[in-house]
Amino acid sequence: MTHRKPFVGGMLLALVACNAPGQPQHPTMATGLSPAACLAALASGTQPNASSCPAFLRSLVAEARAMCTEPGGKLEGAEQADVWQLDVDDDGRNEVAFEPNGNVTCVDAYSLFECGSLGCPKTLYTERGGEWKPIAAIFAYGPEGVDITDERVNGHRTLRACRAGPPCVEFWYYEWRGEAYDVTRVEVRGFRVDFANDAQGLRPLIAAADVRATPTAQGESVGRYEAGMELAVIGKAAGGFYYVSPCNACQSGFVPASALGPR
Repeated sequence: MTHRKPFVGGMLLALVACNAPGQPQHPTMATGLSPAACLAALASGTQPNASSCPAFLRSLVAEARAMCTEPGGKLEGAEQADVWQLDVDDDGRNEVAFEPNGNVTCVDAYSLFECGSLGCPKTLYTERGGEWKPIAAIFAYGPEGVDITDERVNGHRTLRACRAGPPCVEFWYYEWRGEAYDVTRVEVRGFRVDFANDAQGLRPLIAAADVRATPTAQGESVGRYEAGMELAVIGKAAGGFYYVSPCNACQSGFVPASALGPR
């Protein structure tokens, strides 16, 4: 599913859990929220209890039910919602991150809310003037895979996300860009990878080459690929290396810029 519409409604009243000094902060799981309760209220035409079905969750369920009904499916809601909460701008009010998958299921159309091999991103919403606005799409294996860092851009904390793990060898950094978050860099085994428009895109290998775990000629090989194979360039690393993804089922790694042909 590719739709990610903003959900209208009230504000979730919760506090981000405190962390011990020096320990990274992570999103916490919201408790007491129930998509099943939202669905029951929607089916009966009654007003749901705001404590178990706040407006943003009610909107999610209503939209999902309409989508599920169209192909002839029947929507079911989880008893406990999968909703993360975190305060990205230190204003004392939580933003929320969630997705349909894991909160609702479309019986007889089970793939409707699935997102493929990478899984679904959690869409991060903030409440502005009574309306929830999407401000990020974060890929992470769980709330513990997201660090709320002490770095700030215009008052908004930078988020560091681990897509797969633990252990995690690849961290993606989300920085505030005025109206929303954007991924600005990756850290792989301690090596920084910067995004650049002139580097990203598909590039063919000039000759057979190893893809390395680190941006060095002596780095461990994570795969060897033949000349002409196209690699997806993610970004630039120091020492004249590019960080690349050879294929969906392949491990990402580094190749020297000289190994790649033009786009």
